[in-house]
Amino acid sequence: MSTSSLRELRLHYRALGDVTRLRIIQILATEGEVPVSYLAKRLRVSAPLMTWHLHRSKRAGIVRTERVGREVRCSFDREKFAELNARGFRLLMNRAEAQA
Repeated sequence: MSTSSLRELRLHYRALGDVTRLRIIQILATEGEVPVSYLAKRLRVSAPLMTWHLHRSKRAGIVRTERVGREVRCSFDREKFAELNARGFRLLMNRAEAQA
């Protein structure tokens, strides 16, 4: 596996390694596209902290954002999430087979 692919997986799993980001992803996965202000209120997180969490999730490819007027709306990228999970699973399985 290439170094860039491993870096992408690292970003993915780091994004999943925080309770607030997991809660953000859960809300987006179940409720669909929502405004950043809604997420901040719902999770009782300040706007700057919410922006930081969303930035990490966007870099990992899990969350997409779109500006609509003065509002920023977030959505869960199911395809990218599934792809990265599958790639991580293949990486783990290939390592296990190599050691057997």
